Amino acid sequence: MQDKTSRAQKIIQSNALFAAAGGAIPVPVLDVGAVTLVQLDMLKALCKLHEVNYSELQGKAIITALSGSLMARLSASAFKLIPGIGTLLGGISMAAFSAANTYSIGQVFDHLLSRYGSLDNFDIEEMRKVFQEEFEKGKAFFEKNRPK
Repeated sequence: MQDKTSRAQKIIQSNALFAAAGGAIPVPVLDVGAVTLVQLDMLKALCKLHEVNYSELQGKAIITALSGSLMARLSASAFKLIPGIGTLLGGISMAAFSAANTYSIGQVFDHLLSRYGSLDNFDIEEMRKVFQEEFEKGKAFFEKNRPK
């Protein structure tokens, strides 16, 4: 069991860092697309680890339910439209948000798959609570691991 847990953490942490890189892409909307692809790839890897059939449609639905609307992510991305300082600040904030968001989504999915063994039957309120707790840990993970 510990081996599966450590492999899940490696999947989550590496994808959180990939998502940070995607969030730092200086082109608005392209960054959101890159982060979404990283998150879906992470979910696919976690499902494979837990031997659960992966459904991209379910993955997208759960990501949206947990992390809020796409508009919130796009608004952070929109700062990049401001030349100079906007691009820099938008890139930094989007990278941090993307890493923390991906980290917390990964933790929720790992919890979901470990506890329920599927993507079909789960308590969304429980998952939102876990998501909020893990988001704070995700911010700390990014701060500890971001390039300096």
